[in-house]
Amino acid sequence: MNIFEVLNQGNSRLHEPSISAMLGYLLDTRRDHGLGDTFFREFLSLLNREINDSRFNEYLEKPFIDTDVLLEEPYELNNSTKYIDIQISILNKDVQENRQEDFRIIIENKIKDSSVSEGQLESYYQAIVEDESVIDNLAIVYLTPFSKRTSLKSEYKNLNLRDPKHLKAWIKWNDNDHGIIKILRKILKKESVGEINPINEYTRHTIKAFIQFLNATVSSAKDKTHRFGEDIGEIVDSVTLAVEGEEYDYRIVRRDSQQIQVFTKDGKVTAKPVLRKIIKNRNLDIPLSGINTRTMGRKVIDQIKQKQ
Repeated sequence: MNIFEVLNQGNSRLHEPSISAMLGYLLDTRRDHGLGDTFFREFLSLLNREINDSRFNEYLEKPFIDTDVLLEEPYELNNSTKYIDIQISILNKDVQENRQEDFRIIIENKIKDSSVSEGQLESYYQAIVEDESVIDNLAIVYLTPFSKRTSLKSEYKNLNLRDPKHLKAWIKWNDNDHGIIKILRKILKKESVGEINPINEYTRHTIKAFIQFLNATVSSAKDKTHRFGEDIGEIVDSVTLAVEGEEYDYRIVRRDSQQIQVFTKDGKVTAKPVLRKIIKNRNLDIPLSGINTRTMGRKVIDQIKQKQ
């Protein structure tokens, strides 16, 4: 059972605020997920790769990064309330052992590239700096699907920082190299080989379910090319994997009609030959003949996920 898929049914569909809530929960190093600062540390390392700012290195060198996370934090601008999706405060203790904000990270989250609102990022930044005229350590993060949509690029480009000490970064949910989903998978892999402390079973399965849900939910212009006349039903399961000797990844999707489709970065490809190639490459316990594409695809998805 995937709890995210269950909660996404009917009138209770999970939207950006719900996804932001889960992400914020993982980014809060004091919450009961059992990850400590592991996820936030990977997130900050990602920002550091994108921005390369020495201030991030200072935090990454600490034995523990203390954070506090707020969701839907309100700011006022021109008699209008702006709600920040995720606000992260990196905390330091003063001489009285009080936890005080040392660096603020703002995340504007989009899970659909079509949901961009022109000028939204700039107005949120403006509301923050007008609310607090002196804020030295501030980073604005635009979190979106991987997309070539020009409106996303324009929105990020038009964010004009007023202070040279302020930073901005554009990161992706589903970037194969450096995205949020990649971080989640990296944490699971590190735990499996003993590079980080053991993760409790509930958290491990929840992260896996979150990854599956994000793969099926986060939408980009690239994904939309998949949805033309031949698609039957909505995507209910998917897996993305590399195959030895191939220069690109394959994405296998299963729709609620049980239709199986396979995609590369260039679009849809014939499914069955690729599935057979994956079965051979990954030494899966699935017959290469005698079963239809739907059965073969379902078994491939199930066995690949079991090994992840």
